[in-house]
Amino acid sequence: MLHLLADLLTIGIGIAISPLAIVAVILMATSGKGRTNGTAFVLGCYAFAVVFVGLCVLLGRSTGTEDTGSDANLTVDIVEIVLGVVLLVLAVLQWRNRNHTGTPKWMSAVDGLSIWQAFLAGVLISGPLSPKDLPLLIAAGGRVSQSRLPAQEIMIVILIFAFIGVLGVLIPWLISVISPSKVEARLSGVRDWLVANHAVIMMILFVILGAKLISSGIADLAY
Repeated sequence: MLHLLADLLTIGIGIAISPLAIVAVILMATSGKGRTNGTAFVLGCYAFAVVFVGLCVLLGRSTGTEDTGSDANLTVDIVEIVLGVVLLVLAVLQWRNRNHTGTPKWMSAVDGLSIWQAFLAGVLISGPLSPKDLPLLIAAGGRVSQSRLPAQEIMIVILIFAFIGVLGVLIPWLISVISPSKVEARLSGVRDWLVANHAVIMMILFVILGAKLISSGIADLAY
C-alpha cells in the first residue's frame, strides 16, 4: 500500500497545487464565510476526488486491469501516456495565454454563494471544470486499479490520495477557522499573487505532470 501511495504522491501534490481553487477558498475566507462556505467547498473537492477515483478503479477492475500484461492493464498505461501528452499540449496553450491577466468573472460571485452552491463549486472546480485535475484523477484511478491490493486497502489509498489532493485548499481554510480575524492580512497577498501568476504556475504544472504521466506509462509498458 505504501508503494502505491508513493507512486501517487506526485499526482496528489499536482492536484493540491490548484491556484483557482485556492483563490476560491481564500475569497470565501476573507469574506467571512470560511467556516461555512469554505468548509462546504473543501468537502466538495474531497468528495469528488474520492467518488471519481473510486469509480475509475471499479471500472478498471471490472475489465481486469490488475492482471499484469492483460489488454486492460496495457490500455491503462496507454491512456496514461495520452493524458500526459494532453497536459503538455495544455502547457503550450497556457504559455500562449500567459499575458492574459484578467480576473475570472466567477470570483465576483463567490461572496453570494449558499453553502450548497459552495459545495457544488468545490465539486466542479476540483474536476469537471479543471483541465489539470481531471486527467490526473483519471490517471490516479488507473494506477490504483492496476494494484492487486485488497478492496479495503484500496479504499484507504483512495481516501489518503484525495486528502493529499485537497491540502492546497485545506490550509487557507484552516487559517480561516483558527484565526478568522487575521485572514485578510495573511491571505490577501497570496490571493493576489496566485491570480497574477496563475498562467505561469499552471504551465509549469502541466509540463511536470505531463512528463510524469508519459514517463510512468512508458516505464510500465517497457516492464
